[in-house]
Amino acid sequence: MKLTDIKSNKQASVMAGGVVLVVVGLLIAQFLVVKGSQWYKQTRERRITKATDSVTPDRLIARCGAPADDVTTDLYPIIRRTMRYKASGQRTFVFTFTRTADEPQNWVLLTMKDSVGGASFETPEAKTSALSCLDSTK
Repeated sequence: MKLTDIKSNKQASVMAGGVVLVVVGLLIAQFLVVKGSQWYKQTRERRITKATDSVTPDRLIARCGAPADDVTTDLYPIIRRTMRYKASGQRTFVFTFTRTADEPQNWVLLTMKDSVGGASFETPEAKTSALSCLDSTK
């Protein structure tokens, strides 16, 4: 074996090692990007779910202002509160809350509907996209 053969083998080994390191680095970077985007999406979904699950009449007024219409109906032992918020154009969003007569602070959001089209907003994302003041970051 000649000295030049050893040098060329050493250079080839160094280059192969460099290629392997670059490939491994790219795989790790791709893994981190994918996991980071999943984490961001899950964090956003949790925040939106928490914001919409904890909606009470008082929080709704604090976030979105005074409603266009607010009607409380006593159907003993249940109390129902219906609040209407004007949106763009002819749209009005109707929120229906209930609670028992014994627990004055335990309101539960039953439905959020669009009074014009009758659309019901079931998912947290649909609720916050329809009425952006429900989003806790705004």
